Amino acid sequence: MENVMKSHLKTLIFFLFIFLVSSINVMAVSSPPEINAEGSVLMDASTGEILFSKNPDKVLEPASTTKVMTAILTLENCDLNEEVVVTEDFTKIDGTTIGLLKGDIVTVKDLLLGLLLESGNDAANALACHVSSSIDKFAVLMNKKATEIGAVNTHFKNPSGLPDPEHLTTAHDLALIMNEAIKNDKFLELSKVMTYEIPIKNDSSRTIWINNKNHMINKNSMYYYQYTLTGKNGYTTKSNHTYTVAAENNGHILVASYLNALDKDKNFEDMRTVFNYGFNNFYFSNIYKKGQEIDSIKLHNGLTVPLIASKDVNCVVPNEDKDKLNTYIKFENKNLNRLSFNEGDVILKGTVYLNDKELCKLDLCAGISRNYSIKEDIYSFIEKNKRNLIIGAIISGVTLLIILTLAIEYNKKKNRKKRLLEITTSIPKIQDDQLKKRRRRQD
Repeated sequence: MENVMKSHLKTLIFFLFIFLVSSINVMAVSSPPEINAEGSVLMDASTGEILFSKNPDKVLEPASTTKVMTAILTLENCDLNEEVVVTEDFTKIDGTTIGLLKGDIVTVKDLLLGLLLESGNDAANALACHVSSSIDKFAVLMNKKATEIGAVNTHFKNPSGLPDPEHLTTAHDLALIMNEAIKNDKFLELSKVMTYEIPIKNDSSRTIWINNKNHMINKNSMYYYQYTLTGKNGYTTKSNHTYTVAAENNGHILVASYLNALDKDKNFEDMRTVFNYGFNNFYFSNIYKKGQEIDSIKLHNGLTVPLIASKDVNCVVPNEDKDKLNTYIKFENKNLNRLSFNEGDVILKGTVYLNDKELCKLDLCAGISRNYSIKEDIYSFIEKNKRNLIIGAIISGVTLLIILTLAIEYNKKKNRKKRLLEITTSIPKIQDDQLKKRRRRQD
């Protein structure tokens, strides 16, 4: 009986152990977060891979997150110190303004800070008119840029995000737009400013104070998140609350977007939850670094050309797969033997594979310069075929010698025959001459 009890106890302990281990494994990867937004995306910045999504392609209104695109185009087309004259009266514009008056002279930098920190619609319009002379023309630029970066379901009608039936985006597109913005160091620098005083250059009696409304970047806010790089929120009665944020943890950058949420404060909490989900459950790996020599190729003349990665190649995988990464690269079949190139020129194209699936295309640059000439082919041919050429030369020489010897012998024989023929034909003539001489003597 005692043995039976011990046996049952061991069995119970075994199954309890299995249950605990299984529970630990299940808890190691948290479930995707539940959020109050209608559309949302968490995207890896370097690869564009979506780590979490909720209605990522549903068309919704962006509100003031629109201003991220306005900032992108301004930074691409203007110098920060350029002076801008406010040519229109923006005092009656809807929504948030920073208090610009017609005739005010400010810098592009001042307007960008008013745009990104305080979300000023008047600053957005002033920048649009400065860049493109009109809001309509600026909207054309916005839509062109959106298409270029892959935000194909986005259509802009104005630089501020004020409601318009045709002013729409998606959570995925908004993440792509923010991902484009964070490539610009000036955007990141400006968006992190906490407070700023805008001087009116033509009116020393006036200044405009602005404050950063992004609570996730403000250390004094209860919603502060230490990994936040930048962010832009928005609100209209039609769009409800919107938000797009970028965060970085140990070199791993994630971008999140958030559209049509009813609870403003929940925005910041949800973003923290979404980022923690991404950082805690996914492994980021740098496969190749830009400028890294990843292979080499040997030309027919013996020259070895290093192949250099033209960009960073990264991957992001669930934590449980981080020890199963198998990466390699395949090169296009291209003959480089007769090409001239400079160091840094793209000379080959490759395809990077992760676990036998195509990850991305990669241009490969030359690690050295090379000037090709036809002499290389000649020298290379001689070098590669030196032994055969020597043997061939010997054989050719011997063959020529034999031919010459045979020709000489042939000529000798031919001459002997000729002389013999001459002798043979001359004997009757000599005999005839001698006979004639004898007859003359007898007469």
